[in-house]
Amino acid sequence: MSTIYFTKNPDRKRFVESLISGFTKNIEGKVLIKVNLVSYNLYPTTTHPEMIEAVYDQIKSNASEIICGDGHGMDVPTKKIENHPIIEKCKELGISFINFYDHSFKKVKSPRRFTLNVSEIPFQQDFIISLPILKDHFTVNLTNALKDKFGYLSKTERLKMHTKIKNINKGIAELNIVLKSNLIICDALKVLVKAQEFRHGGKEKNLGYLFAGTDPVALDFYGYDLLRPISIKLKNIDNPLQIKYIKYALDYGVGSKDYNLEEI
Repeated sequence: MSTIYFTKNPDRKRFVESLISGFTKNIEGKVLIKVNLVSYNLYPTTTHPEMIEAVYDQIKSNASEIICGDGHGMDVPTKKIENHPIIEKCKELGISFINFYDHSFKKVKSPRRFTLNVSEIPFQQDFIISLPILKDHFTVNLTNALKDKFGYLSKTERLKMHTKIKNINKGIAELNIVLKSNLIICDALKVLVKAQEFRHGGKEKNLGYLFAGTDPVALDFYGYDLLRPISIKLKNIDNPLQIKYIKYALDYGVGSKDYNLEEI
């Protein structure tokens, strides 16, 4: 059984400070803050810069190196994200933003021999903190902790999954077997419904939650419960196991559907 920490207080810094105090002894060495920078759109399409700063302030005394990174949508020119507030926040904090597309990729195989071409950056880290946004998704219905790993894929791999050459739902689940986050902090103060980006028709809604944990399956089960009452994509989905990649991830042993809630 997993533990999910949550708050209805919109103070990101307060939540992160309370949360990370319980993880501090494990956060050392090289740390990757894995954000959602899928496009040039602002929060809640992408991670709020305030969340990056909140995490950085709590880990800077323990980590030997801190970087921030993601791979943007394959249809987004790199030039269009160069001045994004996430990158500007990294500059302000004095940490490097790593565009995964500018670095090497490698092929990995899951236990089911599902091949994936993924960034080498996460394999070089000692600790990974992921900062996904809870949203509707027009292809797979929901995006949160499990789907966040998509940012590690090469453009070619993304294209294969979005054009159904490869099974996107199995791909998301398998990604979570070969790449794990040590801590996942989900931002649902504001969410997008209908689609995962403003540019694709996403509509901003207030939800008012921050929640976190180490189990992406449990976090997606909880995220489903929070989002469904206001979601356009989830209104006809009665159970999170009807979302195929969540079902695959549970079957593959990525995590548990059972969790305890602890308010902080």
